[in-house]
Amino acid sequence: MSWPSDLRRVTLTNGKTMIGASFRGVPFLVDQAEYAGGRRTVLHEFPLRDQPFVEDLGKRAATFRVDGYVIGDDYLAQRDALRAALEDTEGPGELRHPYYGTKRAICTNLSIHESKSAGGMATFSLEFIETPAQAPAPTVVDDPAGKVATSADAATAASKAELVAKYDTAGLPSSALASAETALKNAAAGLQAKLAPAVRAAEQLADTADSVTQQIATLGAKVRILAAQASSLVRQPAELFDAFRDAIRSLGDAAEAAPGAVKDALVEAYGTDLGRAVPEITRTRRRERANQLALTGALRQVIAVEAARLAPLVPYASIEDATTARGQVVALLDDLALTAGDTAYPTIVTLRSDVMRAIPGSRALARVITIEIREPIPVDVLAYRLYGSVDLADDIIARNKIPHPLFVSGVLKVLSNAG
Repeated sequence: MSWPSDLRRVTLTNGKTMIGASFRGVPFLVDQAEYAGGRRTVLHEFPLRDQPFVEDLGKRAATFRVDGYVIGDDYLAQRDALRAALEDTEGPGELRHPYYGTKRAICTNLSIHESKSAGGMATFSLEFIETPAQAPAPTVVDDPAGKVATSADAATAASKAELVAKYDTAGLPSSALASAETALKNAAAGLQAKLAPAVRAAEQLADTADSVTQQIATLGAKVRILAAQASSLVRQPAELFDAFRDAIRSLGDAAEAAPGAVKDALVEAYGTDLGRAVPEITRTRRRERANQLALTGALRQVIAVEAARLAPLVPYASIEDATTARGQVVALLDDLALTAGDTAYPTIVTLRSDVMRAIPGSRALARVITIEIREPIPVDVLAYRLYGSVDLADDIIARNKIPHPLFVSGVLKVLSNAG
């Protein structure tokens, strides 16, 4: 058997069967054909390294280039039928290729050449791209934490814009900025007092303990700068807002290592006393009070939004832990919504909604159940009896505030399983 016998044939309009191709059932003869394919790659070349790295991104779409023709007394009708099949019908069709068999393809390029000297013939230059039998549907991955982060960014931007719009120090004496200075200093001190212990707890968990230690120092430095520059920052609301937010966001590794501890610290810092309300007894005092409200609201918004950003990232041990944490963050956002202006309010509501959906989300979490241990036993023994390992012994101790791990008894709260 020779290779010509392996090539596909088509039946022409005159009834003859010849080596050729067809698209959507319309036949034509083939002069020459090309195939293009391969793999999709990205070449990575690195400084001072001789060996590159080629990243394979999968198979490239197969492309078929065909130079074909129609010929005969009725070539005009053949030409029009083939042109209509190639470009007038939407979507891919069946391509019968003389060399590569039957393919599902779509024509992406078409040109037709005719001349008097070649009367009775039209030549086609065609390009097809093979399409899969069923278009692969994009994979939709729900990312609740990502939605919360996006909403948190929007809330932060809105809070900053609202502060800049409401906060006005033009013409005010330094004495009328004292309440704003107090609010900023108290908020900074509250961050330091609540976050520093949380960062030290994260240091025990982080692989990069050195960087976490550095972040404790960075947090302290930023807090000191906020306090030292308070008198000038209170005249620059945008810079003040950014500096306060950056102090929290400087805890990158710590927040990643122990998002729950940092989140809890922010929830506690939200309640920091930011100073007594300014009495509105004069026009100047009324402006000072308006500034005080705008600033304290913005500072609390920063704290609450950053707590909300971290909340979906916490690896909660139980459904009760998750819903408790969610309730704490939602309570802060509800409190903010009561005083937020038209700019910040919708973003806070959206963030609240995203937090509600993200925690606990689709995660399967254990429940907290109550058991009773009549005779004292070591906590490791109890953990092994409940879960088949001692991994959750620390959870039993922390959840029940057990003073001595070797003598555990009484009514205890434990997780329903090790999941």
